[in-house]
Amino acid sequence: MNRPPLHRRRLPRALQRAQRGMVLIVVLVVLVLLLLAGAGAMRAVDSGNVISGNFSFQQAAMQSADRALTDALNTAAAAVAGGAGNTAVANRYFSMRQTPVDARGVPTAINWNNVACVDPAGAAIASCGTDTGEYRIQYVIERMCSASPNMADINDIRAKCEYDASVGAVSATSIAVNYRVITRVRGPRGTESWFEAMVSGPASH
Repeated sequence: MNRPPLHRRRLPRALQRAQRGMVLIVVLVVLVLLLLAGAGAMRAVDSGNVISGNFSFQQAAMQSADRALTDALNTAAAAVAGGAGNTAVANRYFSMRQTPVDARGVPTAINWNNVACVDPAGAAIASCGTDTGEYRIQYVIERMCSASPNMADINDIRAKCEYDASVGAVSATSIAVNYRVITRVRGPRGTESWFEAMVSGPASH
């Protein structure tokens, strides 16, 4: 059976232009989607780098704070030697609990511009506010006492200071008084971390 011949029919020019316009719109939409996908991938990579950098800084800052805590213990021991625990050391040791405090719980009486600053190796830094690319460490010690106790009266020390209970404590050299060490670590590009440690030690020795 013979089929009738096929005749090619050309679309009207107006319809051809409409089809070409639709193709252009589809291409533009695809390009926009590809651009958004690329931007999202770049943002994810940047966020990952920022998170990794922050974590690395946090770890390094914590190590620096641990070293500062060791120095602070030695400083506290020197401050209370010979019954001198009631005598504050400017910008280093508070013999009584300080109020008020800021949103971090740090006493507002501390002027950090005057607190000694060191690098992770313990070497002094002249200006802690100057970003040299190194970690800059400062700490202040606060004895957790509401008032200065009579260092010869253990009951007065117990009444005015926070301490670790011990039935064997009979004098200022045997009672374990609490001290708070507040450490500030500043690093490259304006980064900053705060650490707090509660330690105990004799009221005097």
